[in-house]
Amino acid sequence: MTSADVDHIAGLLTLRERQRFELYATGAILSALAANPIFSALAHDCVTRRPIELERPFEPAPGLVFSAFATPGKVALWQEGESVEIGGEGEGTIGLEMRAGGKRAFYSPACVEVTSALKARIAGADALMFDGTTFLDGELIDLGLSSKSARRMGHVPMSGSGGSIAAFADLPVGRKIFVHFNNSNPVLVEGSPERRRVEEAGWEVAYDGMEIAL
Repeated sequence: MTSADVDHIAGLLTLRERQRFELYATGAILSALAANPIFSALAHDCVTRRPIELERPFEPAPGLVFSAFATPGKVALWQEGESVEIGGEGEGTIGLEMRAGGKRAFYSPACVEVTSALKARIAGADALMFDGTTFLDGELIDLGLSSKSARRMGHVPMSGSGGSIAAFADLPVGRKIFVHFNNSNPVLVEGSPERRRVEEAGWEVAYDGMEIAL
């Protein structure tokens, strides 16, 4: 798990019928799950919780090495208080580096800012799967769906100053793939101007059932 946001953890409840699996997450994310009794549906004698540490590699399967790293973000919406820090880095919002067979890929579905440190980490990777929540920072506001911008929600928009398209434009990466979309994002519409702009910038738009071979 890379975050305790509802859209990251709610799917765990569909795996509750005594299916055995291992759940890897930071201490902060595991604590968030433990604090909500509904997740006791993931029976402890079936679902093994595996705490992970930032910057400490772990091997969930033979030959597949993961490393977790902090990305600029915020606490999950349901954990917010009266004031919210946007852009802090810690165990609450993480990305994953994956290595296998001499290949290197990154998965970062939530990130509020593309920092120079993040770019340096990702440079030269064979694939990047990155936060594609919204196309515009004010997308949900413009559509009357929310009073919050993308950045207020903890996501960097694709376009605009400081957006991910511009931020990663000069970064050497084999494949750049947007993931984790809000249903307001116009790049989900094939042939839309926004979709063409993303593709012309060298990005792919992930879809259900997509398989990535490196």
